[in-house]
Amino acid sequence: MEEREERLQRLKRLKRKRMYMMIALVAVLGCLVGGYYLITLRNNRIASEEAKKKEQMQADGQETEITTFLLKDVETIAFTNEEDSYEFSWVKEDNFGNWIRKGEEDFPTNEEKLQAIAGSFCELSGAYQVDAAEVDTADYGLKDTNRVMKLTLTDGTVHSFRLGDETPYSEGHYLLYENTGKIYVVASNLNNQITTKAIKLVQGETFPSAEPESITELRIEVRDGETISYVPIDNGDGTISYPSIFYDSMRFVASTIEEYNCKDFGKYGLEDPYVTVTIDYLGYVFDEGGMLHREPCTMVLEIGDKTVSDNYFVRVDGSDFVYIMIASHAQKYLPQ
Repeated sequence: MEEREERLQRLKRLKRKRMYMMIALVAVLGCLVGGYYLITLRNNRIASEEAKKKEQMQADGQETEITTFLLKDVETIAFTNEEDSYEFSWVKEDNFGNWIRKGEEDFPTNEEKLQAIAGSFCELSGAYQVDAAEVDTADYGLKDTNRVMKLTLTDGTVHSFRLGDETPYSEGHYLLYENTGKIYVVASNLNNQITTKAIKLVQGETFPSAEPESITELRIEVRDGETISYVPIDNGDGTISYPSIFYDSMRFVASTIEEYNCKDFGKYGLEDPYVTVTIDYLGYVFDEGGMLHREPCTMVLEIGDKTVSDNYFVRVDGSDFVYIMIASHAQKYLPQ
């Protein structure tokens, strides 16, 4: 009887022990599951924070790629700014080509400047801001902006851009890339390019150069005054001296163009120039066979009124271009 009671007691103790072990195992399992859940929550929170941080970095100036196409694939460049609207098409002739302005086919296009403007939109990067559909684009100066660029590629693809206000917190401007509907912050240089004045798109004329030894005579005629002539001097010992005015005399004009295709030269004092400089020289000329040889040439410089900055309006060889000549260059031709 006693043995039976003892066995029963041992069984009870064993059952309690197993029960305690089960409870312990369940507790451990609960801890593991709870820990996994907490770790998952933590990882999700970190991922969410990293995503927000990335978005904030973009908003704070982290740049992203906007466009990546080549300038050589651009067939049409059309843009507007506060001054004018422009459309240029690439016209290929033989093995060469030219950018021709629509409606003004004889426009003397400065192709280097035009390609610099278009090229700044070909490989473009900026800091992403927001989708245009989620905001009022007027808040970014993009709704009624007159700074618009459209580039058409040879495959017919059109890339459209709208440039808006300057950003209030950094040096940059808002840009809407209409192909994706996204608004970015881009470098201010893009605004400088698209607002280029028309005169900067004009290619100036090419002026000849001449060494002092090639000049045979230089004449200065002053309005209502005398004409002074300068010629090389034979020293009688087999040497020739050249007047100091011959030196650097062919560097007539600075690179500044005031007007092209001018119709009213009177407003620049060039209808009846104050000073007319005529230079006779031996220049290099290509003949019909494409051979280069020297022959007598003449160049005429007309000096008109002063500019507001005390430089001078000038014209060369009776062309329809008006240039600004730096005062220090003009001074040697003016009467003292």
